[in-house]
Amino acid sequence: MGRRVRFRREFARDLRDQVRWLEENRGIEWVERLRTGLDEAIELVARLPAIGPAEAKDSQDRAVVRRLLLRKLPYVVWYLADDSDPDADLWLLRLFHARQQRPLAEAGLPPRKPRKR
Repeated sequence: MGRRVRFRREFARDLRDQVRWLEENRGIEWVERLRTGLDEAIELVARLPAIGPAEAKDSQDRAVVRRLLLRKLPYVVWYLADDSDPDADLWLLRLFHARQQRPLAEAGLPPRKPRKR
C-alpha cells in the first residue's frame, strides 16, 4: 500500500486540456494511452514517492517538487512530496507535454536556481 495521491486544480485543468487536444488531433486511442500512463504513474509515485528527480524544494527542504516522465508517452507530471512526513498525501501539480515550457512559477514555486558547472 502506498501514499494517497491527489490532484491539484491546475493538474485537473492540464489533464482536461491535454485530453481535449488529443481527442481533436490524435484520436481516442491516444486519450486511452494517456489515461493508462497516468494510472501507472500514480501507482508508481504512491509506492515510491522519491522516484522522480527533484525540481524544487521549500525553504525547509521538506516538500519537494519532483517530475516524472510518463512511460511510453511524451508527458511530464510534476508532483509534490513531503519528505518529512511518510504518511502525507502526494499532490499531482501539473501535466505537460514534454515539449511544453514548464515554468515553476506556474506551480506556485520559486524559480530554479542556476546549476553549478
